[in-house]
Amino acid sequence: MENSEATMVRVSPRHEVLLALEYAELIEHPPEHDFVMRTITRREAQGLPLMSAEMVIAGKDTRQTFPLAEEYPMHFRKSYFPGRLHGDPKHEFDNQQRASEIVGTPPPIGWTKSSFRSCFVPGKPYSRLSPFGADPPEGNVPVAEEMELAKAVGLWWLCGQAFDQLNRLHAAGIAHGDMELHNIAVAPSPAEVVLLDFELAKNKNEMETDAWEKLVQADFAELLKEAVYLQCALGRQPGLMADMAMERIVELFTSPGRFQRHIRRQAAV
Repeated sequence: MENSEATMVRVSPRHEVLLALEYAELIEHPPEHDFVMRTITRREAQGLPLMSAEMVIAGKDTRQTFPLAEEYPMHFRKSYFPGRLHGDPKHEFDNQQRASEIVGTPPPIGWTKSSFRSCFVPGKPYSRLSPFGADPPEGNVPVAEEMELAKAVGLWWLCGQAFDQLNRLHAAGIAHGDMELHNIAVAPSPAEVVLLDFELAKNKNEMETDAWEKLVQADFAELLKEAVYLQCALGRQPGLMADMAMERIVELFTSPGRFQRHIRRQAAV
């Protein structure tokens, strides 16, 4: 039986979410201004707001201003308040638009001098799926030893997807600039990886060669650490991501030997 109290709503070119009836009404009959469904992040200093990130249903004024807000009325909105130093939202808009064209990141919706809007990607950040997070990093070796094979293989596949997208962005002259694992979204339907948050992205043609190479290397760092941990569970893997992780293991970890030995042993299991 169909759920008469919920409806499917498109939130990007490839994604839909099931929306409760009271929210769905706002999709069909929008208020004058944005309706905030949920606050994801809110930053303050001495009681004064600096930035808020929210899920909103676009109001009439937003839909008139940004054509894609009519197509995707439920979307992500980031707002900056006076007193908070921040980058140019147009810069983030332009770079996410380019990422959309290069690797299929859902497109941005619009920007003003104090706000940025983009499509919503349903799912979870990769950082919440990964079991690794021990400090010191060597503590992740026993975590890897206890992993189920299917989970390790699945996470390896997700990391590979993110790695490939980063490579394609770099080849097109864009560095992400903030490639932490929480900026990798994992969507269930369709099952895919989506890179998020291009606020700090940089363009190759605006940088010196040495600075560009350092930024590219930094983009890969967290994924390569994850690749080392997962190879502790799976054994040595083929491919560019695995090769790069092992080549850079000395710079990624202060005590790389334990990881190297365990990966060699695991490959023989």
